[in-house]
Amino acid sequence: MRRKPLGMIVGGMMSAMFRELKRRTSERTDSKLTIDQVGLLYAISQNDRDVTQQDMAELMLKDKSSILRMIDSLENKELVRRAVDREDRRKNQIFVTKKGERTIEQYLQIEFELMDELLDGLSADDLDAFYRVVNHIRTRAEGALFCANS
Repeated sequence: MRRKPLGMIVGGMMSAMFRELKRRTSERTDSKLTIDQVGLLYAISQNDRDVTQQDMAELMLKDKSSILRMIDSLENKELVRRAVDREDRRKNQIFVTKKGERTIEQYLQIEFELMDELLDGLSADDLDAFYRVVNHIRTRAEGALFCANS
């Protein structure tokens, strides 16, 4: 069997999924957000501690100026709010608003419906194997990145 470029296969799968997710969310939500903005909003909401711009840049592997632009956009849409850190006034903490929480719920509902459709026809064993392979590749890639930066 001839090897195929894994990055292109996974990238193509992700592009197709995100394209369909974007189509569905644009039809069914009022908040027009990019996939990155939804990811950032979700990441902020899942943090159980105070969140800063630097935290999100590290988590999402983006530079601080990109994160700042996304936060500005989310704040303009009233999905997040910023507050000055009490311990370090140079930092802003970021919080998801009630409107932001409702928006996350809408997006998650759409995404879970899409996931159910995409996974239809796969057995539990198929999914277990898929997750095992994905976790293996991610772990190896993260290890390679860690070694390269050491």
